[in-house]
This record gives sequence, C-alpha cells and structure tokens, in this order.
Amino acid sequence: MFCYYTVKTKVQVKIAVGACRFYASIAPVENESEVKTYLKAVEEQLPGATHYANAFRLGFGDEMLARSDDDGEPAGTAGTPLLAVLEKAEVTNVMLVGTRFFGGVKLGIGGLIRAYRACGEAGVKAATIVKEELKVKMKLLVPYGYLGAVEREIKALEGEVLQHSFGEHVSLNIILPLRRINGFDERIAGISRGEVVIKAKGIFKPYQESLSAK
Repeated sequence: MFCYYTVKTKVQVKIAVGACRFYASIAPVENESEVKTYLKAVEEQLPGATHYANAFRLGFGDEMLARSDDDGEPAGTAGTPLLAVLEKAEVTNVMLVGTRFFGGVKLGIGGLIRAYRACGEAGVKAATIVKEELKVKMKLLVPYGYLGAVEREIKALEGEVLQHSFGEHVSLNIILPLRRINGFDERIAGISRGEVVIKAKGIFKPYQESLSAK
C-alpha cells in the first residue's frame, strides 16, 4: 500500500505479425490530460496507421482508473488485451499504445487479440520498471522556539524539508514517507505543546528506484 510500480521513461518498439507492422509505445503518465497528450504524440510520430489502440491505468487501489480503446478494431480485440498486459505487469500511471499498420491480410478475431497482446508484452518488456514510494507533502507553521525539535523529528521519520519561509512563524514545506505518517500529528503536537499548525497535506511525486526485476 506504500509503493507501486510504473515505467521509468517512454519506450517504443516495433514487431511484425504476419504482414502487419505493430508498434508498442509505452510511457509514464500522471493524469488523463497526459494520456491524451501522449496518444496524440504517438499518432503524430507514426502517421498513416490503421489503428491506434490503447490502454492506461492511473492511480492506486480502489481509486484506480483503468480504460482501454479498440480504436475501430473489433470490440475487445485490441485495447482489452493491451490493458490485460498492464494488469499482469501490475504497473500503474502508465499509457500503452498499440499502433497497427495493415499489411493486406486480415488476422481474424483471435489473431488480433494475440497480436495486440504480443505488441503490449513487447512494450512492457522493453520498458524499465521502477518502484515508487508514496510520500505525503505537508506545510507546517512552526514557532521559532520549536524549529530545531521539529526538524529533528522530520529527519527521524525519514522526511525532508523542501523549503523554509520566515515570517511571524517559520513555514516549512516537507515530505514524509506515507509509511511513516501514522502518529505524526500527535508527535509534532507533543514536542511543540500543540503550537505547530499543519496547514495542508497531499500526495507528493514519489522517488523512483530502478529495478532489474520486480
């Protein structure tokens, strides 16, 4: 629940299935806007293709958004197998596009499913899978007299201070690993006699750790 897997960078590979050419294009994405932008980029990079089937997964757990598009291929023969490849790889925040150039010979329903599955698998295989740790970003208002104690507590919890702003109080922008967040409010309240104010919380862009194998 504290980490997930995604792809590190954009990758594109070409495979042949019979007389047809397929390109698997895969990229990390953070939201639906980036999904649309990446699909458009692939269409511009590979103009004149017969189909640009695609699938993506965004988010985590019960809030994950997973969608696929056959882009004119028979229903369930293109986007669905691409999405199945992403699900099997257990990756998220990922967009996968299977681009097909028709070679003059029809593949049939089963042939299309196998071809798009092979296309997707080639893309995932070529990509570097990375493990990302979820972190929480916070803004704290800290009286000057407690600054040192608060910063030591943040360090002890494997957190990091991103920015100091000095005014009537010290405003700290910090990040903490999600796995260390339980009890943080109480600990900060204890060392500051309740005088530190936590202004905001939200998920922070996590760090990446390259993996040779998942």
